[in-house]
Amino acid sequence: MSQSSITPIFDEQQSATKGILHQDGHENPVEGFTKETSQEVVFWVICVFSFGLIYLVFLFLKVYAPYYAAQMRYHSVPLVNATMIVVQDVRNNKFEFCEVHTVTIEHNSGDTAPSMVSIHTSSDGGENDETTQINSTVASNRVCEVSEITYVTFGYCRYIYSRPFNSFYPLTGLDGDNPMKRPTASLNGLKSGDVRTLQKIYGTNETKITSDGYMKIFTENVMDAFYGFQIFTLILWTYAGFYWYSGGVILVSGIIIGIALHKMKRNEKRLKKELEFTDSVTVIRDAYQYYISYKELVPGDIVVLNKSARYLTFDGIILEGAIFADNALLTGVTRPSYRYSSTDSCVDINAKFNKLSLTEQNNSVFAGTYMDVGQTEGDVLALVVNTGFLTNKGKVIREAQSADMYAYSLDKDNVTYFKFLLTIGVVAFGVALIIFWTLPEDFDQEASIVASLRLITLAIPPSLPLALTVAFLWSMRRLTREHIATRNFRRINVSGKVQCIVFDKTGTLTKNKMEYVGHLAVYTEDDKVQLSEVNSSSDIEKGDVLYLMACCHSLSPIKNSEMNLDRAMFNVTEWDLVGIGGTENVRVYSGRSDNLGEFKIDILKKFPFHSERQRQSVIAHIVHENRITYYAKGLPSAIMSCCDPESIPPFTSEKLISLTKSGFRVLAMAKKEIVSEDEKRLDYKDIEVDMKFLGFLVFGDKLDEDAAKVITTLHSCKFSTVMCTGDDINTAVYIARQVGILPEAAGIGVSKRVVVLKARTDKSGNLEIEAYDYDDGTEYHVASAWGESWEPPNYVIDGETWHILDEAGGSELDRILLAGIVYAEMKPKYKKALVELLHKIGYETCMVGDGSNDNEALRAADVGISLRNTESGLAAHFHSKTNDIKSVPVILNEGRTALAQYLTILMFTACYSVLAMVAETMMYSCLYELSEAEWIYIDLFLVMSIDLMLGYSESRKTIATSRRSRSFFNTTRLFSMFCFLIVCIAVQVGLIYYLKEQIWYEHVPTSFEELTEGSMESTYIFFLIIFQLTFPAIVYTMETEPVYKNTFMLILLAVLYVINAYLDLFSASWINDIFEFDVFTVDLVPSTDSTLCFGELDS
Repeated sequence: MSQSSITPIFDEQQSATKGILHQDGHENPVEGFTKETSQEVVFWVICVFSFGLIYLVFLFLKVYAPYYAAQMRYHSVPLVNATMIVVQDVRNNKFEFCEVHTVTIEHNSGDTAPSMVSIHTSSDGGENDETTQINSTVASNRVCEVSEITYVTFGYCRYIYSRPFNSFYPLTGLDGDNPMKRPTASLNGLKSGDVRTLQKIYGTNETKITSDGYMKIFTENVMDAFYGFQIFTLILWTYAGFYWYSGGVILVSGIIIGIALHKMKRNEKRLKKELEFTDSVTVIRDAYQYYISYKELVPGDIVVLNKSARYLTFDGIILEGAIFADNALLTGVTRPSYRYSSTDSCVDINAKFNKLSLTEQNNSVFAGTYMDVGQTEGDVLALVVNTGFLTNKGKVIREAQSADMYAYSLDKDNVTYFKFLLTIGVVAFGVALIIFWTLPEDFDQEASIVASLRLITLAIPPSLPLALTVAFLWSMRRLTREHIATRNFRRINVSGKVQCIVFDKTGTLTKNKMEYVGHLAVYTEDDKVQLSEVNSSSDIEKGDVLYLMACCHSLSPIKNSEMNLDRAMFNVTEWDLVGIGGTENVRVYSGRSDNLGEFKIDILKKFPFHSERQRQSVIAHIVHENRITYYAKGLPSAIMSCCDPESIPPFTSEKLISLTKSGFRVLAMAKKEIVSEDEKRLDYKDIEVDMKFLGFLVFGDKLDEDAAKVITTLHSCKFSTVMCTGDDINTAVYIARQVGILPEAAGIGVSKRVVVLKARTDKSGNLEIEAYDYDDGTEYHVASAWGESWEPPNYVIDGETWHILDEAGGSELDRILLAGIVYAEMKPKYKKALVELLHKIGYETCMVGDGSNDNEALRAADVGISLRNTESGLAAHFHSKTNDIKSVPVILNEGRTALAQYLTILMFTACYSVLAMVAETMMYSCLYELSEAEWIYIDLFLVMSIDLMLGYSESRKTIATSRRSRSFFNTTRLFSMFCFLIVCIAVQVGLIYYLKEQIWYEHVPTSFEELTEGSMESTYIFFLIIFQLTFPAIVYTMETEPVYKNTFMLILLAVLYVINAYLDLFSASWINDIFEFDVFTVDLVPSTDSTLCFGELDS
């Protein structure tokens, strides 16, 4: 596998200080470091003398350039002595700091821990893959025990240091070729010494995402080009002597940034607390049963799965008994699976442990699934194979956290906007330099350069990043009111640019709850067997169909899912159970009759569902009819193959296809009468011959009541919708049509057909694509399937086809993405790939999911929305606490509102920046400048208060049906702003000329050595600007809502007009002194201390 194109910083020549960390086929270079007292003292002395600036630089480098941070503070040492390492992650093209930990192994008498854990010393996973015991060192074919294990945690997994290879290898569980035998040679469980050692090595059994520090939250969520430029502004203005201005900016910035960090950190803590899982398990240790927290489990534990257990927190193997597992959160498939021990006897324990493999579907259980022990007599025993992030669920979460985070298109807009205004600032800088260079040589050249540079800082005023941060906080507050949490508030604006929404099916568009729809029964008419239509009545006639539904089941109500087919089927009968607890002699009786003796059925023997048989069966004694019958239900093809062909009505297959295309889950029913006692002792293989076909049972996943309304709303607002699910094509198409993602069957008024694409590669490796109409099966030619007509069809693709097309790449895949609507049987990695490709062809994409199988796609999308209280809430950018699909339009509506507010702030700030640069440039031409108090009033009071109110307006009640321009660089916006600026600049220039022509105008002498504050020009330009800035505030407020509806903006504008008028007309003398106004008094009332600032009349 090729490594990343990143240029290695580490030398290719390996030394003791450098090594390799093997991760999923990648070889990541590492270098060891440790703290040195003298270097540490020098570092802290420099930090003190730099007033903490060097420490801030170190923290920044630690997040974004760990290698340079390590070189800055720590000393390079051999890996064996390192206390921390820097890993060069070649897959994600970055570096990461990792602390080195050492675990001491307890060598107690009889403990078996030293042979319990292994690492793999080959990264290719091929024939040369070797397993090395981590507590031993391998050298010269000798194995000697060590008492310490050195490891690091990288990417949420632990890697063990191997001194002979000078490398770190991944810690593994018990799957694969792990030599763990002795601890589990019996069902007595681990010994206490083993447990303590394993807990040190493996850590806690959690898939908990570490919390981000304040520095990382600031750099990833708050820090941007605007804040970076603000640092330059503060340094320059402080150097120019504007200390109060710089202090005010620092104070306001500190308050706003502190509030933002506090709110984001609090949101993150609340979200993790809501998603935190707390449960206890029963475990066998030292031959005794203990009730412990699931966090204390370690590989090798024997766990007792009883009726109180509902949720699996480990990957393991069933040793005794059987369970039903619901993997919907991991796979997206809405079908419970039956897991059971691979052998009937548990005497030969070693034989089982020699074949520890989680690939055996029938005896493997996985973390993140709901389970039920059903009616198994006694407890179910399971061996813990993997814990924490070594589990399948942990792997999904790890992949999601390491998924590529695309650069926001919003960040690109910010950079473009930054360059746009900076260019104007550079032009103003050049004009100022020309002005200063034409002055006599006596003028302070340093002051001229500083003054010219200050024009550049006016391009991005300090109020801009602060106003954007506050606007984000307002948006976060509005989402919180709707019970929606977000870990990254900058994604709110990104959601306003979303064009395509990808929906998961299970638990998102549906409720992940299987319900009984009806049954089709076989009946005889005119000596011919017929199949009835779907009977959805719950009042089922007495007979074999009712009896089968009452007794041929496992009764496994899975907690929080309630999708088990047997429970849905049995509930319809309204019968009850007695004698639950064993696999035989279970009696069911009718709950609809007061006379319990009227209907009685005794279950004599059960044959549980098996993946190879694909059916379930029982031998039942129908007491009230005094007969013994063998009932079976399961996959239609499996049941019908065991039936007498004459008992199967004509057109049965056609009806079955019609039902499956309607998205229903169909089970077939059959029976056979037991006429002798000997037959009761027969195996199912001997009974299931020439059975009588009884009909079909029909089930359906309940649709979310609001799904269709939400999809209709999104379509009306010009959003594209796509379904991406792990379920089969028929179910996916049916649900897509029910909610409106796909049109109904093609016909009059339906312009687009539904076309299924199938791809394969021939022996030569050439791509072959087949296509057919989903509704009538009509074969399409490839050219027709690609949509060469004006109206291309809606494409439906399964996971296998997607994988082949993705591998092939090219234009074919891009054309599918432009018209693909339903993607079925998609694995988590395929979902992620789909989202990534949609992003690459230009779609801002939103992924909506609810399970761990959606984590990778949720994180890779521009916007990820989780609708369930699972780990997907941590992978997604937004998490709905109500688990309601109606949260999707709420988030998108808020996104559009926030984006509009963001654009209004940018436009208003652009207007101010240009006006301020032009005004100050004109002042420079007269050797004047605005005073520090005037800049404080404009920047920190007037402009900032308007910016803050522009981001406060409430979001619309419904999403706007038309999508406005999503960029600042829109022709209409720029033209209107250009016209406004031309008028304002003309007024400014006209004012200067008008002022100089007045008889009362007095020119303030200049020294030709530095700029002068307090001139008539600067005073009247100040009065003009503060009024000019109120006009764009009124205009741009209309971008989000009419100004008369924004109460706070109206109040603010009224206050600003009053204050501006007071400063212009009636300011007191002490205010004139503070602002350095150059005004001439007219004593209208001699006793007052007020001034009239329209000039002095010539005496």
